[in-house]
Amino acid sequence: MTAAHARIRTDDSGPVEVVRDRAARLAHVIDEAAEVLPSQPPIRLFVHHNTLHAYEHMHFEEAVALAADRFGAEPYETEEAFARHLSSGRIRPEDIDAVLAADGASETPLFEGGPSERRFKFFRLQHLFEIPRGPALSWILDETDALRVCHPAVGDDQRRRLRGQVRQVRAIGVDVDADVHNPTEAERHVLAALWQKLRHYTPSRGRSPEAVRPREVVLDRVGVDTDDWVNPLLTRVCAAFVDQGISYWRMPFREMGLYEAFRRLYGQRWGPPNPWLAQLTVELNRQASQGWGALDVVASLLDELGCAEEQWAPLLEATLLALPGWGGMIRQLELRPDRAPVQAPPAKLIDFLAVRLTLDVVAARHALGARHPEAPLMRPEPTHEVVNSTEVTYEAFVCAQLLGLGPADFSAPDAEREWLRAVAGFDSFERRKLLHRAYERRHRIGVLDGLLNHARLGHATPERPRMQAVFCIDEREESLRRHLEELMPEVETFGYAGFYGVAMAYQGAEDIKPSPLCPVPVTPQHLVREVAVEVEEAKASGIRARVFGALQHWLHIGSMTAFRGGMIAALIGLVSVVPLVLRCLFPRAAERFGRHAHRTIVGHPPTRLQLERADGDEQREGGLLRGFTISEMANIVAGALRTMGACDQLSPLFLVVGHGSSSLNNPHEAAHDCGACGGGRGGPNARAFAVMANHPKVRAALKARHGLDIPKNTWFVGAYHNTCDDAIIYYDTDLVPESHRADLAAAQATLDRARRLDAHERCRRFEDTATTMGIDDMLASAEAHAVDLGQPRPEYGHATNAVCFVGRRSSTRGLFLDRRAFLVSYDPTQDPNGELLGPLLQSVGPVGAGINLEYYFSFVDNHRYGCGTKLPHNITGLIGVMDGHASDLRTGLPWQMVEIHEPVRLLTIVEVEFDVGAGILEAYPAVANLVANGWIQLVVWSPSSGEMRVFEGGRLVPYQQESQELPIVLRSVDHYAGRRGHLECARIEAALQMEAGA
Repeated sequence: MTAAHARIRTDDSGPVEVVRDRAARLAHVIDEAAEVLPSQPPIRLFVHHNTLHAYEHMHFEEAVALAADRFGAEPYETEEAFARHLSSGRIRPEDIDAVLAADGASETPLFEGGPSERRFKFFRLQHLFEIPRGPALSWILDETDALRVCHPAVGDDQRRRLRGQVRQVRAIGVDVDADVHNPTEAERHVLAALWQKLRHYTPSRGRSPEAVRPREVVLDRVGVDTDDWVNPLLTRVCAAFVDQGISYWRMPFREMGLYEAFRRLYGQRWGPPNPWLAQLTVELNRQASQGWGALDVVASLLDELGCAEEQWAPLLEATLLALPGWGGMIRQLELRPDRAPVQAPPAKLIDFLAVRLTLDVVAARHALGARHPEAPLMRPEPTHEVVNSTEVTYEAFVCAQLLGLGPADFSAPDAEREWLRAVAGFDSFERRKLLHRAYERRHRIGVLDGLLNHARLGHATPERPRMQAVFCIDEREESLRRHLEELMPEVETFGYAGFYGVAMAYQGAEDIKPSPLCPVPVTPQHLVREVAVEVEEAKASGIRARVFGALQHWLHIGSMTAFRGGMIAALIGLVSVVPLVLRCLFPRAAERFGRHAHRTIVGHPPTRLQLERADGDEQREGGLLRGFTISEMANIVAGALRTMGACDQLSPLFLVVGHGSSSLNNPHEAAHDCGACGGGRGGPNARAFAVMANHPKVRAALKARHGLDIPKNTWFVGAYHNTCDDAIIYYDTDLVPESHRADLAAAQATLDRARRLDAHERCRRFEDTATTMGIDDMLASAEAHAVDLGQPRPEYGHATNAVCFVGRRSSTRGLFLDRRAFLVSYDPTQDPNGELLGPLLQSVGPVGAGINLEYYFSFVDNHRYGCGTKLPHNITGLIGVMDGHASDLRTGLPWQMVEIHEPVRLLTIVEVEFDVGAGILEAYPAVANLVANGWIQLVVWSPSSGEMRVFEGGRLVPYQQESQELPIVLRSVDHYAGRRGHLECARIEAALQMEAGA
C-alpha cells in the first residue's frame, strides 16, 4: 500500500480512526459514484431490483425527474400513450380532476378574464397534441396553413367563438381586411391576430458549471467522438476479463486484476496498431515506472484533467456511465463474487476506472494534439439551455384555440405573457406526471372497490381443510392457487416468500458449484448438497455426465477454431441439422425426446439432501457451514408457519411448492425464476423446508421451544412449479407414509387439472395463441413456448404485476385478480402488536417493489432502462448479454418481457389496524422509506372496521368507494375466456362453495 492510500489504525475492537487523506476521499467518492451503476448480477442469477436504487432516498417523482436528466431517459409513458389511455377510458376525466385538486391547482384566473390554472390544466391534460420541434415546426409554419386554420383537435364550439372575434380584432389594434360573414376568412384573420399577440417569448434556463468528460471536450472542439475508439476496446478487455470459461484463450495476467492485466498486455513494446493508441504503451509504462496502483492512476489523471475536488463526483459518475453495463458488472463481481457462474475474477471498480480514464485521456490527447495542441482537456464554463420560443408560442397558440381563446381575450395588460408563462410551465414532464397519477388512481379504484365489494358479499374458508399448500408470493402463483381452490374448495392455500426461510448455498447433484438460494441482501452461511442414494449408481451416472459434458465442451470450443471447426463441420455438420430442424418445427416433441435420451445415457439416480448438522459442529467448507442444526431448522419452520398463520390447524397433507422457470435459448431465463431465491429456482428450498418439518427431532424442538405441536398425522411434501411450461414435480415421494399416499395422489390429480387451467389462463396473453383454444391445447402451447428455439416470449414473467396483498387468504379467496397480485399470507388477528408483520414487510416490501419498479422503468424507457429487443442479443462469457458481437452489457429487461405491462407503482394493501400499521412504519425505516417516498402505494385495511385508508401526502386518508358493482361468475374461465387484456376483478363462486366441494 502506497503512502497515498488511506491509513487505518486498529485495535482488538476493529477500526478506531480513519485518516482521510486525499486518496481516501477519492476512494469514498468512487464508492458513492458507483451507486449510479446497475446492480444487476451475472445473468444466470438475474434478480429484479429498483433500477433507480441510488435515488431511493428521494421521492419517486423527484427521482425520476433527476434520473431523466442524468441518464437522458423517460420518466413516464409518452403523451401518445396517455392519449390512448384517455381515449380508451383507462383514464377518466374524474381522475384528472381528482389529481389536480390534490396537486393544489388554483382556481384564480391566470389573467383578467382568462381561465383558471385548474381549468387550463384540466383541459390541457385531455388534449394531448403533438408539438413539432425545430426544423419540423419551421416547415409547418412556413409551408402550411397552421397559423390560419384551427388545429384539428379544436371543437366546433371553440371554432365558432374564435370566428366571432373577428369584429373585435380592430379594437385591439390589429389591422384586418376580412369578410366577417365568411367563416373561413374570419378564422384565418382571427388566428393571424392571435399569433401576432403571442409570438414574443424567449425563456431560458441556466445551469451551473460542471466538469465534463474529455470526450465531451473533444467532440465540442474537433467533432471527434472518442467513445467510438475507447468503447470497443474496453468492451473486449472487460469481456475477456470476466469470461467464465467460454473463450478458447484465457486472458493473460487475469489473476492480477483488470488494471494490472491491461497494463501488462498493452504496455508491451509492440503495442496495438491503432494510430490513437500509439501513446498508450508510453502512458502505461509511465504509470508503471511511478509504482502507481489503480487509485493513484485515477488521482493523477484527474489532476491532469484539471478537475477540482468538488467536481470529482460528477466527472467520475459520467465516466462510469459511459459503459454502465460493464462498470456495473465489475462492481457486482467485486461485491458478490459468490454469484459468478463458475469462478469470479479479482474484479475491482477502481481498476475499471483506471483503465477507462487512461484510455479517455490517451484518446483525447491524440484527437486534440493533432489539431488543437493548446486546447485544455476540460471545459469548466457554465452552459445554458434555451427553450425554443417558437415551440412554446405554437403550443400556447394551439392551447388558446382549444379553449376558444382569441386575440380579444388577451386585451388585459400582460395577459399574453401570463398565458405563455402558464403554458411553458406546464410542460410535457408536468403533464405526464399528473397523467401518471390519474392512471394509477383508476387502477387503484378498480382493485380497492373489487376487494370491498367482495368483502360485502361475504367470505368463506374451509373449517377443516383436507389439504394445505403454500406457494411463493409470486403473482404468477395467484392463478394456480385460484384454480386449485375452484377445483378443491376444501383446500387451504398460503403465500410465503419462496425461499421459505431456508437461506442456503445449494449444490445440486449435477451442479459444478453451490449457488445462493436466498434474497439478495442475505449472504448464505449454510451449504446444502443434493447427493445420490445409491453410491455406485451415482458414480456411474457421474462419469457418464462428465464424459457427456466434456464432449459437448470439446465440440463447442472446437467449433470456434480454424482446423477443428472445419473438421467438425465436415463430419457432423449435416447430422446436427436434424435436431435443429426438429427443434424449430416440432419443439415439444424434440424436447421430450432429448430429455428421454439424456436420462437414458446419463441416468438420474434418486437423491436426498444433506441437510442436518450436529450441534457444535462449526467445520466449514468454502466458508459455509455444512447443513443446519436441529435448532436452526426448528426456528425456520416455526417462523414460516407462524407468519403465514398456519399453526392452528394443520391438515394431514401439507404441500410446500417452490417455483422457477426453464426455457430454451432465453438469456433472461433467470429473470423468470424466484426473486426471493436470489434469481434461483425455489424447488430445493421447498424440498428442504418439507424435510425439516418432517424431521422427528425438529418437531420435538418445535414443541419444546416454540410451543408448536405439529400433529403426527401431518406430512409435508416439497414440490416445484415451472411457471413456463406449468409442469409440477414432487420431491421425496417415496418417503411419504402409506397412510398419506391416497391423499397425495388426489392432490396430484387436482393440481394436474389446476396447472392446465393455469396454462389456459396465461396463454391468452400470447398473440400467437388463439383465445378459442381448448385447455389441453393451451397447455401444449405453453410447453412448446418453453422449448421453442426461436421463441422470444417463452413466458411473460412478472409483466402483469401491479398489486401486493398482505393479509388473510379469506379476504381474497374467490376473487379474480388477473395474475396481478403478490399474495402474502398474514393473519392480523394472531398478531395484535404487529410483531410478525414488521419483519414480513421488511422482507417482502423491497422484493415486490424491486420487481415492480424494474418492470416499470424497463417499460417506460426500454432503451435506457431496459435492454431493448431480444433479437440481437448475444451472451458473452456466461455473464450478460450484448447487442451483436460487441456493445455495452445490456441491463434491465427486454421489450418482449414487458410489452404487456401496465407501468403502475405497486399497490400494497396491508390488512392491519391503523395504529399498528403506523407503528410499523416508525419502527422499520426501510419500509417507511418506500412508502413515504412514493416508491410503492400503501393502503391499510382495518380488519375490525373494514375501512380502508390510502397513504397520501404523508398521512393515511380515508378511501371513498366509487362503485358497488362486481362481476360474479362460477369459474375463472367464465371471466377471462376470449379476452386478452388486463381484466377487472370478479367474484368466483366455485372457490367459495365449501359444501359442494366436500
